[in-house]
Amino acid sequence: MKTIIILFIVTLFYGCGNSDFEITEGSSVVKFSTVIDEDFESYDESLWEKSDWANGDPFYSGWLPENALISDNSLTLKLTTDDAHDKDYASAEYRSLDTYMYGRYSSRFQASDLNGTISSFFTYTGSAEGTEWDEIDIEILGKDSTKMQVNYWRNGNQHPYIIDLGFDASLAMHTYSFIFLKESLSWYVDGELVYSVDENHLDDEDSLPVNAGKIIVNYWPATGIDDWSAHYEENSTSEAIYETIKFEAVVE
Repeated sequence: MKTIIILFIVTLFYGCGNSDFEITEGSSVVKFSTVIDEDFESYDESLWEKSDWANGDPFYSGWLPENALISDNSLTLKLTTDDAHDKDYASAEYRSLDTYMYGRYSSRFQASDLNGTISSFFTYTGSAEGTEWDEIDIEILGKDSTKMQVNYWRNGNQHPYIIDLGFDASLAMHTYSFIFLKESLSWYVDGELVYSVDENHLDDEDSLPVNAGKIIVNYWPATGIDDWSAHYEENSTSEAIYETIKFEAVVE
């Protein structure tokens, strides 16, 4: 994996209610158009679903729809001590019904600082969707909410990297985003580029993702991976709060 100090020269063109924009990548101009602009005025069941099942380890909780609360133009994902799908705890996941590919993905949220938990924003597809496991991640671990882990997975092979945010993500809302193109992937915090990768787009473990993914936010306690997540104290509860989710697709 080759890291790039500056991959994009970004120029945004916003005006008169139009949130389309374009960027310059090398000698090419890439244009984007808004597909999803979610501000949680209500629960749009034609676009989203609240998960109602349990994943396997290392998830210490099951997903309950009632733990994904929409009110006051925000989505709150709550971790509670309720039983959920044969798990001792309940938390929440909010995911798109459709899958999406190249474009800019962004979410404005306030993470949790509870040890052993993860606040996330990512795209995912895998065996449950009838595809290989491809994923692009933004994860903030409660053990140190001054850092963000970015990652991408290609056919189950991951490429994690830790970003020092320079602030505590549990104290206020911030905007986290990534721009995914065929041969590049860049992450941003509050509009500032923080990390980029540029890969030959080959269909192997070192490729960038090649499958469209669902847009997902979730909040959950971990078990059995203390070296990564730190230890979750039994019966601890917390929440992560999301103000927006946005996807702007590349215009072909």
